[in-house]
Amino acid sequence: MRASADSRAAAKGVALGVLVLAASLSPVSASAGKGRAPAVAADYSCAAAGTGGEGGRQAVRVVFDGRFPDRGRAGTAVRVGEFTVRAELTGEAVRALLPAGATAVSGTARLTAELALDGRGSTRADWSGLVAPRTPLDAEGGAAPSFTGALPELTATRAGQLTVTARELTLTLAVEAPGPEADTGPLAAAPVELRCAPLRTPGPRLASWEVTAPATTAPPRPPTPGEASPAPGAPEPAASGAPAAEPPVRAARAPGKAPLCPVEPPQGELDPARLPKPPPGAIEGPGIGGSLCTVPVGYATVRKQHAAMIVNDPGKKPGLMHLSLGKRTVSSADGSYTESDSLGVLHLPDADSTFLTFGFQPVSARVTFEPDPVTIVNVLRGGRQTTTVGYWQHLRIHQVRLSGVPLDVGPRCRTVRKIDTSLSGEYPFLTGGLLTGSITIPPFTGCRTPSGEDLSRLFTAAISGPGNTLRIQQGGLTGGGASPPVPPLPSR
Repeated sequence: MRASADSRAAAKGVALGVLVLAASLSPVSASAGKGRAPAVAADYSCAAAGTGGEGGRQAVRVVFDGRFPDRGRAGTAVRVGEFTVRAELTGEAVRALLPAGATAVSGTARLTAELALDGRGSTRADWSGLVAPRTPLDAEGGAAPSFTGALPELTATRAGQLTVTARELTLTLAVEAPGPEADTGPLAAAPVELRCAPLRTPGPRLASWEVTAPATTAPPRPPTPGEASPAPGAPEPAASGAPAAEPPVRAARAPGKAPLCPVEPPQGELDPARLPKPPPGAIEGPGIGGSLCTVPVGYATVRKQHAAMIVNDPGKKPGLMHLSLGKRTVSSADGSYTESDSLGVLHLPDADSTFLTFGFQPVSARVTFEPDPVTIVNVLRGGRQTTTVGYWQHLRIHQVRLSGVPLDVGPRCRTVRKIDTSLSGEYPFLTGGLLTGSITIPPFTGCRTPSGEDLSRLFTAAISGPGNTLRIQQGGLTGGGASPPVPPLPSR
């Protein structure tokens, strides 16, 4: 029985230590503000995702604080600095919304903000990537995690009064709960997603400032003979065939929208060869379970071509990595080592690539990724959080064009064997971060035209070889039934 007790004790230190965030993100100062406006508090109604019905909803006081601009100019970007969302969960709300016995929370927040000019026409901005560090529950069983982070730039397209209103709020919380026995440390429960809406619509007004016209504007064109002058204040007529009017406010971060995360976790097994050897004394603990999703975007650089292609373009229709969280956990008895191993399934769209071959003639092609299940290893050790992503994949080439002319290479033009793909980064897995790695692209096979000509050797000469780098930005995690945030592309 002692071995059993040691096994349970070894799970202390948070089985999913990667979800305990070490620090909040660095704030970004406002570009046109002179002071901080008073914080804005509003009552929201929150429910755990998947519970349904009104009986599971709880009132949560939400406080918004930030350094908003006090003025702006049309066409010039401004920033909101030091933005914070504090969710004040009462003891009653914690007991109703979170797993029993919760002792601490951490996580991410995603706010939908409505941006309007003069109350006419509005743009909805996605303010995601807000992070809360580990927050213990207070003596009454409540918690008030504060989520902070950098927001995208805002650009008003014309003069007017710009107003920012807070709308829907989603909180993804990692929850610590006590172990099965009194002498065990805290265990991590599966993350809980709280979906919140303002009790009073449309929602609290966070800020408002005047936007003036650009410094230089073209003088109005005088009417031609016989042409009537427009009435004062009348809108200019739209040109025939002109594009739709520009939105009143633009957000710098304008990625495509990701699909909804499936409610059920994916099926499959971890790759044993990619699991690290635990330190002496560490013991495997209970799995966590739960369906979560993230959006990975980035660049793959082909060394021979000195050119990069975009992987999972965030400006189009990005795909997901669907996760079965914490299928395996490992921790040491003293809490100095915590490991969480998750299974991932990649659903990436085809990528567009252009390279030179056939006597330096430009060739464009679609690249299809054919990955095996992904093994994600998150380790918390000595206060350092690392993420490693590993899997095998084929690359398949199709829809080839040689100098713009279609070139049929058949449906089986792909690498002769799978590519060992391994990426790593140092960041909390819940919030996302930069993964880097290098792959060796094998020779190609099966690239045969309808006339029987085999072009595999030509693709091999142009693309295959070692030293092809990957830079992938992993977005934050979102639970089943929600659309995860789409991160911007990393720097190249």
